[in-house]
Amino acid sequence: MKKNLTDRIEQYLKVLIERSEDKQIEIQRTELAETFCCVPSQVTYVLNTRFTEQEGYCTVSRRGGGGFVRISQYRLESWDAQRQNPLFKYIDDLKEQGKLSERESALVSYLALHSGDNLPLEYRLRFNEGLYKSLRSLFE
Repeated sequence: MKKNLTDRIEQYLKVLIERSEDKQIEIQRTELAETFCCVPSQVTYVLNTRFTEQEGYCTVSRRGGGGFVRISQYRLESWDAQRQNPLFKYIDDLKEQGKLSERESALVSYLALHSGDNLPLEYRLRFNEGLYKSLRSLFE
């Protein structure tokens, strides 16, 4: 079975990511397009459709002469795994200490999990870091 160009580019990038120690690569769109004898917009199409957050990837792009695309793979965590996150542990600790009610704890946890669902992963992570710092300064 012959793979189409989109599938070949996707497979190539996934192999590079898998071989990297930190599950992250940086590529230049034009160089990749030259490698596959295609136009850069075809590479962009692959990045936008095959390397999404829903698929477990975070893609950061910088355009211009020194531009690059950084693709990072991350594991999609279950609720139980997310509960091991320091922010959620801290929320649970505050609830156990009586500093947050059950309802307040549920509300803060919900905000941490769902705020910015339509934002890129890096912004959601920053939000959660800020929320964690705010809670610590408020209760310590």
